[in-house]
Amino acid sequence: MRKPNDIQLRHSRKLTLHFQNARRVSTDDFSRRISKLRAKVVSTVVCLFCLLFLANCGEKISPEEERARQAYSELMYSFRFPYMLDKPTQVYKLPEVLREISGLGITKTGEVGCIQDEQGVIFIYDTEQCEINRRIGYGKNADYEGVTFAGDDAFVLRTNGNIYRVVAFDGGQPVRQKHKSLLNRKNNTKGIAYEAGKNRILAICKDGYATGDGNFIEQLAIFPYDIDSNTVADSVAYALNIDQIKTYAELASPETYREVFPMFYRANLTTFPIYPSALAVHPKTGDIYIASAAGGLLFVLNSEGVLVHIERLREDAYLKIEGLAFRPNGTLLMASEGEEEPGELYEFEAISD
Repeated sequence: MRKPNDIQLRHSRKLTLHFQNARRVSTDDFSRRISKLRAKVVSTVVCLFCLLFLANCGEKISPEEERARQAYSELMYSFRFPYMLDKPTQVYKLPEVLREISGLGITKTGEVGCIQDEQGVIFIYDTEQCEINRRIGYGKNADYEGVTFAGDDAFVLRTNGNIYRVVAFDGGQPVRQKHKSLLNRKNNTKGIAYEAGKNRILAICKDGYATGDGNFIEQLAIFPYDIDSNTVADSVAYALNIDQIKTYAELASPETYREVFPMFYRANLTTFPIYPSALAVHPKTGDIYIASAAGGLLFVLNSEGVLVHIERLREDAYLKIEGLAFRPNGTLLMASEGEEEPGELYEFEAISD
């Protein structure tokens, strides 16, 4: 039996100020039908606004560009964000050793595996008993920033870009393999996830990435690691740049986008202001979820890598999200570092259709 959670009510009250937007999912059938109709109307209005905005700025757009913006707008508004982040199903207070939790994943048996950014240990956290039930060492102490699981193996990401495959991690004598790529400490890799549909591991860079000719590209970049060949590709699987995010912001909230998304419109912006901290792939849809602890944002790319949603993560609700994972049924887990208080693990059941 699950133990009562003494911080559940407190946290629910704290989350009531969570950011609301025009595409909040309603569980009421009638409200959903109204919302769909409103979305279509808003989509049309938004596109007209953008066209007028560009026209007033003296910019001309081609019919092809106009059609592309219309198609993107329809894609955005057809996406339904399936979680209410102001109402977690459960909140767990993590033990002291996971105060600086830095990665989160679900094992093939459905258990919650965690790492923290100093020890070469996988912690298996029991959400029924609210405690760690075993610890699996796999390497020396270092700065580890992500963990995910595929079959019997665990995959751990170090901040210098190395991916460690821990073969049969829970079999008593795990074997660690180190795999390198063009990624290095300058990339500041921060999250890892298993993409089941393509049988590969994804690793995300916090500070951009270097190309083969030595140039440094400041954009959100996700690199693939092929499980079958044990190789990390030297090319980007998914990417997101500032222009794409601005396009989303302008279409999603045309009247107030600079107020809602101020981090993308700072004067003299010289770096890409995303700073991803965690990565996960939805097991049913293939959508890619990216948390930004510094920006207080949750990005969703569809299975084709197109940005379809941005959700605000209020600082007064979530201190510093450093872990994302999904249970096989689609339940979302987010883990936050602690400061004066222990870290916390949040669980969100998907809203049913």
